[in-house]
Amino acid sequence: MHFGLTKAPATFQRLMDLVLGGLKWSCALVYLDDIIVYSSTFQSHLQHLNSVLERIQSSGLTLHISKCQFCKTKLKYIGHVVSQSGIEPDPDRVRAVRDYPVPTRIKDVRAFLGLTSYYRRFIRNYATIAEPLISLTRNIDNRPFLWTSSCQQAFDHLRHLLIQAPIISYPQFDKPFILQLDASDFGLSAILAQKLVDDDRVKREHVIGYASRTLSSSERHYSPTERECLAIVYGCSHFRPYLEGIRFTILTDHKAIKWLHHTKDLNSRLARWAMQIAAYDVDIQHRPGADNANCDALSRAPVDDSSISNNLLSSPDSSSSPSFRDPAYLLVLDYFSHASLPPPQLSIPISLHNNFTTSFSTASPHSFSPFSSSISLANINFGDNIQLYDDIRTAQWQDPKLIPLLNYLQNQQLPDDTILQKIRQLASFHRVIDGALYRVFRSSSSSVDDSSSSITFSDHIPSIDHQQFRLVIPKSKIHELLSLAHDHPTSAHLGRRKTLFRLSTRFSWTHMRRDVEAYVRSCKLCQQYKASNKKSGGLMRPIVVNEPWNTLGIDITGPLPKTRRGNIYILVVIDYFTKWVELFPLANTKANTIAQIFLDEVMCRFGFPVRIISDNGVQFLSNIFNNVCHTLGIKHQRTPLYHPQSNLCERVNRTLKPLLAALAHNDSKSWDTKLAQIAFALRTAPSDSTEQSPAFLMFGRHPRHPLDLCLPAPRSLDQHPTENDLSDYRKRLLANLLPAYVTTREILDISHEKQARQYNRHHRPVQFEPDDLVWVTALSGIAMGKWRGKKLSPRRDGPYRITQRLSQLTYSLIHTITGQQLSPIHVDRLHRYYSFTIPD
Repeated sequence: MHFGLTKAPATFQRLMDLVLGGLKWSCALVYLDDIIVYSSTFQSHLQHLNSVLERIQSSGLTLHISKCQFCKTKLKYIGHVVSQSGIEPDPDRVRAVRDYPVPTRIKDVRAFLGLTSYYRRFIRNYATIAEPLISLTRNIDNRPFLWTSSCQQAFDHLRHLLIQAPIISYPQFDKPFILQLDASDFGLSAILAQKLVDDDRVKREHVIGYASRTLSSSERHYSPTERECLAIVYGCSHFRPYLEGIRFTILTDHKAIKWLHHTKDLNSRLARWAMQIAAYDVDIQHRPGADNANCDALSRAPVDDSSISNNLLSSPDSSSSPSFRDPAYLLVLDYFSHASLPPPQLSIPISLHNNFTTSFSTASPHSFSPFSSSISLANINFGDNIQLYDDIRTAQWQDPKLIPLLNYLQNQQLPDDTILQKIRQLASFHRVIDGALYRVFRSSSSSVDDSSSSITFSDHIPSIDHQQFRLVIPKSKIHELLSLAHDHPTSAHLGRRKTLFRLSTRFSWTHMRRDVEAYVRSCKLCQQYKASNKKSGGLMRPIVVNEPWNTLGIDITGPLPKTRRGNIYILVVIDYFTKWVELFPLANTKANTIAQIFLDEVMCRFGFPVRIISDNGVQFLSNIFNNVCHTLGIKHQRTPLYHPQSNLCERVNRTLKPLLAALAHNDSKSWDTKLAQIAFALRTAPSDSTEQSPAFLMFGRHPRHPLDLCLPAPRSLDQHPTENDLSDYRKRLLANLLPAYVTTREILDISHEKQARQYNRHHRPVQFEPDDLVWVTALSGIAMGKWRGKKLSPRRDGPYRITQRLSQLTYSLIHTITGQQLSPIHVDRLHRYYSFTIPD
């Protein structure tokens, strides 16, 4: 990368983040070209070094050996000395501060403050000491540069304190934090501390960090209470990475802050700050000013964080030279340079031994060299408290299908002759690493392996023609891995392709694609909450009728605005053959009222029908209505629950309501007086299904319409019709009606076929058998064929068991847990219930 490019540091940092992806904050940190590897034990340190060096080699980067240090208990990193005890300033940098010349201009003052401010967290009361120097940088356009005795004292004092800077302790997140705060007339201060047990087993307060800043001109006019509250907001914001999500204690010498934490009578500024403080789990305690001297002094002359530059980069350690090598350094250097084994008395993890090579040989058919080719191992990290990798490795040695291959690779134990050839073939693309079985993919580009359905792609580390290892999963652990890859919150129940991608880039087992698809399809939460992309189930089955008033539809629409006659509802009756409509206004929907009107006004005028179709309203399920149908030999057919399109009356209701609203728009309490006129209009208009008006199919003639008044009046006959006239009229009537009925049947069949073809274009055939388990679309969540339920409510209920198949499209169900029965349910509301099992 060329020097001098503006975005070069960010680009290089992004590259290093990719190279060490999965290792940062677990065993390594990187800032540009400075990498630090840390461990708690020597053995784990060797493993971590191995991982980091493999990543660096795989990425094509090189290391300068003279600039590397290995196995140190104390080292310099980015201008600091890091050790087991904590962090302290780099002595070389401190020497630069000590020898810094006295500034003679504003630019020199700012440079000195930038250098000392880099270590400000090591010096208590830094802002107080540096205040004379900071004041020189304010309002420089209005006054000349004047170096006073107070500036010289501050300059000398800072140089002296940096030489004797204390060690800042490491934070321990399992111990409570203490945030000490104070505000003066011109500054804020914050000290983050913890009470820790020292080596002498005495608990003492250790400083984690100091912070302070000056107040702006407007902030200096705040009241003392507001300044103390501002100090809390500043301290919490500055140390937010330490304090967020845990409970901590705030110590302040202003007792009014405790009142502020509980009062509701706040001005807008305090209310905003109170909302910011409420985001933390904090216990505010009062401490007298005499006991709060550290923060109190620190706030007297603070320095603004934004005015000081913190971006100082460390230079290579000039004291480290290739001529000096400690034993640990020589051991690790010798191993990684020549792959030679360490002394026998030093225990090295198995993954660092040179036991494996990428190319096969007769002497060692299953070994590989760590540096013979580029290798990237899948990083399995599910948390410190989950021993999943060890469980998988143990399960591999317990799987009867994997044991022969493991014994062949690990112990050179030959299997039976019956499977020897197969094991040798498998051994060509499998390895045993650290006692675990991996499958090797040798591919330089993305590909899909049909046998294992595993996707191979360039891993986190950029590499060309490198090997990728996938941990082999035994059958006993497949379900657990599938659950982690799909059900875990970080997996978010995504679909089969994304779940397969997560697994296939890390693991391998036979029939992975099949198992992933089956598991995702059988996920209970996905089945309940996710929308289906499939077509709705159930094909259209038209209701076939061949004569008038054979099949009737009946329904109640309302409630509507109450009329002056006391009517609220409308009883709608329609003949499926002629499309003749009857509309009756109702004051109530009692079952005896419905049955009486239907008997007197329909059956006594048009005859007894063969079949009646209604919804599942309580009026039509009542004993009185069912007794009428049973006594008169009428078949009562109910539509499926929440499937209104099965009843032709619903189509009439769709047309009726806007007509009522239009005709009664001036007087909504008179809509019942318009029903007869609307019924006449519907009866005399041709139907799209029959191409004839219902009135013509009923009477063989077209009733006179108000529009006929505009035409010449027909000739009137004063004499009574003769017998021949009546016979001729009957013949003409039959000649009109009988062909009209035949034509209507044919047109109805054509119309039904057309409607079914359009309907079936968006539906698919679905069929269930008794004892099948199904989900039922939530009955309260569907309106007009679309989901109308609450945002986070489940789309489906269940599982239900099918108890009876009522027809080709309707079923009776019972809930497997609650025992709730549903009948009839249309097939388009049913979705098959899937369960997951791993095939043998």
